[in-house]
Amino acid sequence: MSSAREKLHLLISESVLDGTFRRAVFSKPVDKSADEPVRIDVRPVTVKGRLKLQLTWRIGAQDRHENVDADDGVARMQQFAGVRFRDVHLRTSDAEWTARHSKKGTCTLTKRATTDEPSVPDTSHNRNRKYLIPDGEPCPFLIATGIMSSDGRVRAKHYAKFRQINRYVEFIRDVVAHLPSDGTINIVDFGCGKSYLTFATHYFFRNVTGRDVQITGLDRRQDVVDKCSNVARKLGLDDIRFSVGDIAEFQPTEQTHLAISLHACDTATDDALAAAISWGTDVILAVPCCQHELASQLQKDRQPLFSDHGILHEKFSSLATDAMRANLLECAGYNTRVMEFIDMEHTAKNLLIRAIKRTNRDIVTTGRSREQMQVFCQQLAIAPLRLQQKLEEYGLL
Repeated sequence: MSSAREKLHLLISESVLDGTFRRAVFSKPVDKSADEPVRIDVRPVTVKGRLKLQLTWRIGAQDRHENVDADDGVARMQQFAGVRFRDVHLRTSDAEWTARHSKKGTCTLTKRATTDEPSVPDTSHNRNRKYLIPDGEPCPFLIATGIMSSDGRVRAKHYAKFRQINRYVEFIRDVVAHLPSDGTINIVDFGCGKSYLTFATHYFFRNVTGRDVQITGLDRRQDVVDKCSNVARKLGLDDIRFSVGDIAEFQPTEQTHLAISLHACDTATDDALAAAISWGTDVILAVPCCQHELASQLQKDRQPLFSDHGILHEKFSSLATDAMRANLLECAGYNTRVMEFIDMEHTAKNLLIRAIKRTNRDIVTTGRSREQMQVFCQQLAIAPLRLQQKLEEYGLL
């Protein structure tokens, strides 16, 4: 494969991964049979809240549409380039690339920088995507955090974050029925960071559902807490407070109804889950990150098909850790689902664990879940993970 063709393949995958992909056109087919496409257009679309790639196949005078996952779309585009089509036109947020392949397979790649403001992709399946926090309408916290301009327009470089925020709000919407139907909803956000999603949670409850909330954002960094506190003060939000503290040591003064832990690193996620369970929290939403605990325990000769390759060892450890967390939440009295948080083109850390407290604990299910956990740990030859240790310490297992 020529270096130009390798670069084209890399441009395709990276532009989809980082959200700068706008469009690709494949033309000048190698096979000119009547039943073969003469051109394929690719653009990002949103279908049922998930970002996909839409392929439009032009066969004769007919167009056929197909929506595929991002990974599949990238693989297909790379296969199209130079194999089924000699010409490729790729548009990203800041450049236009043209690749031409000769009959001998030589690839020539040229770039033209665009002088226009980087465009925001219209990813809607029907070109009219409706968000819970809409684009085009001024939203105070999005303006204050720089995601949106004062006239309500989402800035191009922050559109991926805007989609992530709206996807998160959809998860909040889906659990409202499991929260108290009246009174103030008390929420704790572990490791709140820059607090985009903390403010989004507040916006949803106050502006969309009309509910009163009291939110505590917790982070270890004083500078982060100061910055978020300043934003809340400027917006006049006296029902959000930010505090410096460690997850494992924090104790709420009121019953917690919703606990959030987004990208708390490694065992900080376990501390957050254990704390939320010990408080009897109604709903827990967690997006784990950097699951190193199991990876360091897993014997490389135990699972050689994974452990012989560093990246597979890491991914297997991450998936196994989250499977064990989901199981332990079931054991502790929660109905649990592991869901896709945001498509992989935005972040590789894209699994969300949603746990809803059961009103009547199912003893039979709990016993089966504990037995499954024991068998799994024996198979991997690992000791109980931090979450299990914490729950046993609290007498919750």
